[in-house]
Parts: sequence; C-alpha cells; structure tokens
Amino acid sequence: MDFSSRIERLARSLGDIDVHTEPHYRIAYGYDATAVSGQCGGVAFPTCLDDLRRILDSSSKLGIPVFARGAGSGFSGGAVPLGGGLAVSTEKLARVLRLDEEAYEVEVECGLVNKDLQDLLEKSSLFYPPDPASFRFSTIGGNIAENAGGPRAFKYGVTRRYVRSLTWLTCSGDVVTGIHGGPGSLLTGSEGTLGVIYSARLSLLPKPEAFRTLLLEAGGGGDAMGVAAELISVGFCPSVLEYIDAKTIACVNEFKVLRGLNKDVSCLFIEIDGTLSEVRAQYSLLDDFCRKRGLDRIVAWNDAEREAIWELRRSISPSLARKGITKVNEDISLPLGRLAEAVPFIHDLAKGLYLDCYVFGHCGDGNLHVNIMTDRRKKEEMKRAERFVERLFARVVEMGGTLSGEHGIGTTKAPYLSMLFSPEELALQRRIKEAMDPLGLLNPGKYMTWNRDSGH
Repeated sequence: MDFSSRIERLARSLGDIDVHTEPHYRIAYGYDATAVSGQCGGVAFPTCLDDLRRILDSSSKLGIPVFARGAGSGFSGGAVPLGGGLAVSTEKLARVLRLDEEAYEVEVECGLVNKDLQDLLEKSSLFYPPDPASFRFSTIGGNIAENAGGPRAFKYGVTRRYVRSLTWLTCSGDVVTGIHGGPGSLLTGSEGTLGVIYSARLSLLPKPEAFRTLLLEAGGGGDAMGVAAELISVGFCPSVLEYIDAKTIACVNEFKVLRGLNKDVSCLFIEIDGTLSEVRAQYSLLDDFCRKRGLDRIVAWNDAEREAIWELRRSISPSLARKGITKVNEDISLPLGRLAEAVPFIHDLAKGLYLDCYVFGHCGDGNLHVNIMTDRRKKEEMKRAERFVERLFARVVEMGGTLSGEHGIGTTKAPYLSMLFSPEELALQRRIKEAMDPLGLLNPGKYMTWNRDSGH
C-alpha cells in the first residue's frame, strides 16, 4: 500500500515536529546493517515524549505503520521499514534524565548511544555492563529491543537483567510507565513489535577495581572450545570469555597487528575483573591451568596493552569488511557442551559450499557469530549462502540451540521460525502481538507477524 499521501497529512497535522519525505531521507532510513533495502515512506524525528505520543496517536488514526529506529545498527532487518511506512528515528531522544549514584541507577532516553552512557559513568564509581560490539553507535533503546549482550555477558548477563522500568507507548500513543516484570517487560527483546520505548531506568554496578586482559592461544576451533569448557569447569569465572577462530585472527592481524600473536591458531579473548584480590586469584588459577597444558598467551600488563587487545576484538567487523562486499551474519546460540562440535561443523559446511567463513563470539554464554563474506551481486554464490544458513539453523536446533543470541529475528531469520517453534507457539506469539498492537501498526512484517506466504 502507498502511504505517501497519509504521511504528508501526518506531517501537516504535526506541524512543529520534523517529518521528512525527501528521497534522500527515505533511502538513508530504509536500511540497517544488513544492507537490505526496505520501503520507507518518510522519517519522523521526535525530540521529547510528547512528540512521540503525537506521532503515534496521529499514525494510528491514519493507519500508518510505524517502525521505531535507533542507530540502524542491527543485523537482522529489525528496524527496516516495509511497505512505505513511517520510520520514527529516536536519535534526538538522547538525554540522560537522571543519575542516582546512591541507588545505583540511571534513567535515559531511548536514543542515547551506549558509549555515551559508558563515558558518563566513567567519571563515577559505577558502570553499565551490557557492551555489544556496536556500543560506539548503537542506542540503549535498540539494545533493549534486541536484548543485546556483548563480550561481558558471560559474567554480567544481557540487557534484560539491567532494565528496572520502562516508559513506553502503545500503538495509539498511550504512555505507560511500569516496573520491569509487568506488561512492559515484554518489550525487552520484542524488536519494537509490541510498543515503542521512550526511556529506561537501568541498574548500575560498582566499577571493578582491577582488570587482567589476555589472548590465550588455544589451538583449533573444537580444541579452543574444549579449553573454554574446561576452564569453566575448574571454577574460572572471567568477565569476558570470547572465541576468535584462526581465520578471523589472521584477517584482523592484517589490519590491526598485535605483536607476538600467532595468526595460525584460534584464540580465547579473556578479561578478568573485580577486586584486586579476586583478579589475582582468578589469574593464578588461569596461569596454573595454562602452564600444565603448555598454552601460550599474550597478557596486558598496563592500560595501553589492555586497550590494544580490546581494539583487536573491536576490529573484527571492519577487518572482515575487506573480505567481501556482503556479510551474511548469523548469531546462533548453543548449549556450552555442544560448541566444540559446532565449530568444526560450521567450517566443514562452509567449505563444502565453497564459502568464505569466519567464526567468533561469546563462547562463555554459547553465542557464536557466524559470518559468510560474499557479494550479493553473485547470485549463485548467494544461493549457496542461503543453503548454508538453512542447514546451519537446522543443525543448531537439532543440537538444542536457538537461531539468535542477541541480533534478533527481524526479517532475515523470520522465515526459519517454524524450525524452532511449534504452530501452537507461533499462534500464541501472534495473539500476544494482537493484544498489545490490535491495529498491527508497530513494526509489522517482523518477529511475531511473519507470513511465509506473503513473504513479510
């Protein structure tokens, strides 16, 4: 349906709220990090809660689909507008509303960038643990919508753990504020399909006193996963436990050289934090473990060396970008005990389909990022990539895993939901959607509303 005339009416009725329908706006806000184009009929830029209320109220009365959008950094098409609907950008809703150090909490608008919150808290004795790889540009609202995790999720958990309450809006613009655990708790991880988040009250933690950061050379993929599992079994509890396969290490080393790094083996990226005595005790346990097994490691002994190791981890995505125009990025999640067999399976599957594959991710909580570097202009190769994804997902479900750890379902994974959920479970999800969004105007065509027959 063409909503252009309705969006023009919307813009006139809102008056002082910026609504843009020029082609460059519709093109720029028609994508997310998947680089898959949607159909954007216009973009609204609220600057306060009342702006957001008015936009949703008017959109519902005019029957215009609304696609709430943070930074557009998602990897599943979750924020991509479809059918010529209205993108609602939260980039101007980026204020810190309240910081209460004594209560260990902060309240922020949904458009605040994660790194800006981290920088603010750096000046205090507090910190906010969720730190997805996109933290330099992804927003708190987007992190909540996807229930983002990040490298520190092994010790500290994902975003849901830190949401105390949300102020959010229904499809018709009604404002709701409630503690997490009420209806608003459904919004965390719902990808904008049940309500639009305005602000969040977040739990904070005391800033760790000390850190120890290192790269542990752990052999091949299955071997490295075995080392990670064994470390956990002996009581090792780092804040970060990441897997980076040998291909990814070699790729990053071309872009961001770390002296002494063996680019031919897979690595575990590890950080220990806590009090000075806790860090010393945990590092002593790790040191003893490595000595007994003859495992080499690169250890950061000062802030500059720590930052160099972190920079290597953060350089993975830009490094991979040089290997292909198109990145097919899947973030499967598996039981920890199945990771050692999953990694060889992934590489063998890619090799059998003649695809260039790189694997890394949060092995401490079973979340692996599987990346196929390709070129969407190569139609036959893209068909092989699609076969890879379908076989990968089938195997993941067979092993007791799930299709996504933190990237969400969006449009890219929606066609595979029937692999994971029964018809009854899918029907229940649709009933929840209908109860909270009876007009079906909030991020339609995504998680909970996918229609295999229509393709959206």
